[in-house]
Amino acid sequence: MPDPTASVYAYLTTAQASGFAGLHVDLLEHWRGDDNLLWKVRAGGEEAVVKLFLDAGQARGRRQFDGQQLFAPQGIAPQPLWFDRYPEGLARQVLVYRWVDGRALQPDDADDLTALAASIAAVHGEEVDAVRRISPRPLNLEYFWSMLSGGLKPMQQWLEEIGCQQISTLLPLLERRGETLVAEGASIWRSMPPTPIHGDLCVENVVLQAGRAVLVDWEMFGLGDSALEVAEFLHRQRGLRRPTLQEHFLAEYASFSGNASAPERVMLYRRLLPLRDASFLLSSARRITPEERAQSEFSRSLPWLIETLTRSLVECIEALGLPMHPDGDDLRSEVELIFSRIGEKR
Repeated sequence: MPDPTASVYAYLTTAQASGFAGLHVDLLEHWRGDDNLLWKVRAGGEEAVVKLFLDAGQARGRRQFDGQQLFAPQGIAPQPLWFDRYPEGLARQVLVYRWVDGRALQPDDADDLTALAASIAAVHGEEVDAVRRISPRPLNLEYFWSMLSGGLKPMQQWLEEIGCQQISTLLPLLERRGETLVAEGASIWRSMPPTPIHGDLCVENVVLQAGRAVLVDWEMFGLGDSALEVAEFLHRQRGLRRPTLQEHFLAEYASFSGNASAPERVMLYRRLLPLRDASFLLSSARRITPEERAQSEFSRSLPWLIETLTRSLVECIEALGLPMHPDGDDLRSEVELIFSRIGEKR
């Protein structure tokens, strides 16, 4: 799409809804997110971020504004300045908030993780009545499992049809193990209603400022499952050079939140998330077309795709504690078969 910088500048300096109308505005930086364009600007003696949404801006922008408005007074979110649903001269919604000076979170630093644990515990501990939207993330364990298990049986049938007997036999074993874990943990969730969650907790969305973790990108903010949010963060960081820091973060989070059941609930999700990953990768492989497979980019990516899916299946088996399972080499041969038969019986 054409660079809309000139249109954004005109909006900021002239639109009636702009808090910078009539001021001198300097455009300092410009970058692109997954579903938005962003500018760092200086106006009226302060620096701010201008976020132009490219997708689902009505919902995402409102969620982000609400989350930042609620938690900025606590110092754990940037201060929102305004959200414009129908910005003059622009085709998409605009959110403007104050720039946060700071540094990136270091996931191998125990003090940084403690600061993050304090901030996310504060989010999860906020009054439910203060939040008016549900996060797009699963609300509880039952919803998470229904979404995950619902896609496993069609995947098993497809694998049988293309001759991947070992993996198609493995999937129902993993599903039954997952069902057992969910059933065993169901009682814990009955006493834990949804709480406010950030919705996209990751290293990239944390800024350390004066020893405090400030969370940015609140597009998925709303009511959700706090244990899943923490488990997702730890799952993304499972490759840390110091694995004990994961347990440090979880212990600090449990202490700040005052929730005695938090570690148990988080651990259950941590055992299920590898199955979610494996299911996603298999589903993605199933959707690759023969035309896409014929492209040179696919050929270059093939070794990485095979290795990633193989490792994901092994990790899933280990996380769910199956007593006997094939090793990586055995699985790799069938993963290779999956990618060689893409497009068959989709």
